[in-house]
Amino acid sequence: MTDFAADFLEAMRYEHWLRFYFAEDAGSDGTDDGSEDEGGEDAVLAVPAGMRDLSRKEEPRLFPILEGLDGMAVSMETARDVIFAWLGRAHGMEPGGDEFEAAMAALAGDAAFMRRLDLFHGWVQNLADGTIDLEGNALPPSVAPDERVVSFGEWEKSFRFWESMQKPLGTMA
Repeated sequence: MTDFAADFLEAMRYEHWLRFYFAEDAGSDGTDDGSEDEGGEDAVLAVPAGMRDLSRKEEPRLFPILEGLDGMAVSMETARDVIFAWLGRAHGMEPGGDEFEAAMAALAGDAAFMRRLDLFHGWVQNLADGTIDLEGNALPPSVAPDERVVSFGEWEKSFRFWESMQKPLGTMA
């Protein structure tokens, strides 16, 4: 896997971690008038100061993504734009430019990249649905969801462990 692909996946996982733990209803501060804003978003990313400081210290390379999203209305477009800007800076490319677009097109045709992307999305969905915990254990429907907020490092460690336990396609009986 190329550095570009690995960086894209890491940035995407970081952005998902931010949304998973720190997306709040837009009206949670009492200022929402009940209508959606122009982009249709109904949540805002609000990272507590302590977690901002920890992330700045532990993920200095990824921290500009947090800076670009914190306090912003949550949308796929905003997240994409912030990740692409970060990825472009990290690789000396202009998002939307020919070189960047060629690198993105290569990712779409990379089976290993797509498998890792799909695995991550499956893991996040299982966490959100409460069917697994951060240790990768299957949970029965009667178990209350884990309300802990973990650091990105812990999130990554949990995903990597779960990912290592998945059988490669084609080897399942």
